Amino acid sequence: MTVATIQFTDSAIKRALADKSVTELRDPRFPLRLRLSRLHNRGSWHLVTYKDGKDRWEKVASWPLVGAKVILDGLPSMSIQHRQDNNVKVNNWLSCSGLLQWYLTRSQSDTSLSIKRKRNIKCAISKHLLPVLGDVLLSELNHHKVDELLIWPLQSRYAIGSVRQYYAILRKAFKQATVLKLISDDPLSSLSFTDFISTPIATKPPKLQATDLLPLLTNIGNAKDDAAVLIFIMLAYGTRIGETRLLKWAYYDEANTKLVIPADITKTQAQLTIPITPLMSTVLNWHKRNQLADGYRGVYLFPHKYRAGGLDERSANSMVKQVSNGEWTAHDLRKLARSCWADLGIDYMVAEQMLNHSMTKLDQAYIHTYLADQKRAAIELWHSNLMDVFNPFVCRFNQDSTETGNNL
Repeated sequence: MTVATIQFTDSAIKRALADKSVTELRDPRFPLRLRLSRLHNRGSWHLVTYKDGKDRWEKVASWPLVGAKVILDGLPSMSIQHRQDNNVKVNNWLSCSGLLQWYLTRSQSDTSLSIKRKRNIKCAISKHLLPVLGDVLLSELNHHKVDELLIWPLQSRYAIGSVRQYYAILRKAFKQATVLKLISDDPLSSLSFTDFISTPIATKPPKLQATDLLPLLTNIGNAKDDAAVLIFIMLAYGTRIGETRLLKWAYYDEANTKLVIPADITKTQAQLTIPITPLMSTVLNWHKRNQLADGYRGVYLFPHKYRAGGLDERSANSMVKQVSNGEWTAHDLRKLARSCWADLGIDYMVAEQMLNHSMTKLDQAYIHTYLADQKRAAIELWHSNLMDVFNPFVCRFNQDSTETGNNL
C-alpha cells in the first residue's frame, strides 16, 4: 500500500491519480484519508480519529461523488459527530444546484414516469427552481429562503396551483436525496405548502356541462372519423387521453364484451377493465372496418400517421382542439362524464373505479364487493342517455350497408 501526501483539493487529487501505485491519499492538515480503488476511478473518504489508544476509521462519503471542497466544508460537523460516537453523515452537494441537477437527470430516466410528467419536472427545475435556488447552500436552505426566493415571487406571476406543483417537485427532490442518503438531512421535511400560502386553491369551473351534450355530440358527428371515435370513447368511458390514444385492438375482448387497458399505459399504474356496450361494439367494429378498408393492418386503434406506434400526445390533443375549437380539453370530457354519472345516480365508488382513480386500501376492499355487473349497468345507463341526446355516428352507419340493421 502506497500512501501519498498531498493538499486535499480536487485538482491535486486528479494529479495524484497519475501514479498507479498510490492506493491512499492523505493531507496532514486534516484527519481524513482517501482510499482509492484499483482502477483509480472511485474511492472512499474516511474520517480518522484517535481514541482509547487506537485509530478509529469511519467511511463518511464516496469519491468522486463527494469532492474535496464538499468534504472539507463538512469536516467540522463530522468531527463533532464522530467524537460523540454518532454516525457521521455528509451532504454530496454544497448547494441546491447539484441536488436539483441530480434529480432532473434521475427523473428523465425513470421508466415509471410518463413523458408528460418528465417534461413537467424538467420545466419546473430548469425554469423555476434552478434559477432562484441553484446557488443557495444546502446548509442555508430554510423556510425563509424558500419563501423569499421561490414561493412569493412565483405567486405574483403564476396561479397558486402551478406554484404548488413547482414546490412539490422541490420537496420530492430533497426527499429522494435524503432517502438515498445523498444528503444527511432534509431541510424541507417539516414544511408544507400551506406554511407559505394558506389560501385554498380554487377549483376550476367545468368547461362542459350536461346542457352542452347536444352541441358536443353534434361536433363529434361532424368530426373526422378517427377524431370522432377517439373523443367519443373518452366521453363514453371517462378515459384519459394518454391511455385512449394508445389503445390496441388486442385489448378488446369482443367475445366477453370488455376492453382491458393494461396498467403500463394508465396514469395510476392500475389495470382498467371497461364493459363494451352494444353501442360501443358497433362503433369499434365500424372503426376497424374503416382501418382495414384504408389498408391499415396494425395493432393500434389510433395509429400514428407518419411512424410506427400509437398516436402521440400532441397529435391527440390537436384532434381534440379541432373538434372543440379550443374551448375545452380532453380532461373536460372526463369531468363531464363524472358529473353526468352523478346526475344519473351512479354509485360513487363504481364511478371512481370506472375513472380508475387511485384508491385507499379501504376503498379497494369495498369495491371488490361489487361485481362487474354494477359497472356494466352504469355504463349502459350512460350510453343510453347519450343516445337519447344524439347519436354522432348515425350518418356514418347509414352510409355503411352492413350497419343499416343496427337499432342505434
